[in-house]
Amino acid sequence: MDARRALAVTLTLLSYALRILAILMCALVVVLCFSGMSARLGIVGLVTELSRAMPSVIAGYGVISSPFGGVFRLDFTIVAVCLFLLDYLCAKLAHSLR
Repeated sequence: MDARRALAVTLTLLSYALRILAILMCALVVVLCFSGMSARLGIVGLVTELSRAMPSVIAGYGVISSPFGGVFRLDFTIVAVCLFLLDYLCAKLAHSLR
């Protein structure tokens, strides 16, 4: 296997991983919009750790109360969009290397 093909396979796998992380982040944003869902699912610690892992520029930015009693986290949404963008770029680069 030549180096270009190996890099294309690696970028494809990275693209899939980024897409899965972005989908999970979107699901987390939706779950947090409902009152008490994070406590019922036991993901309060996960949300806290993700908030701490955010860059300080966007951490806590755009926390808006939702009509369902929870909160909409714009910072988590921004990270999900960035993950989808990186997924797209990796997939396009992998396709161009093949």
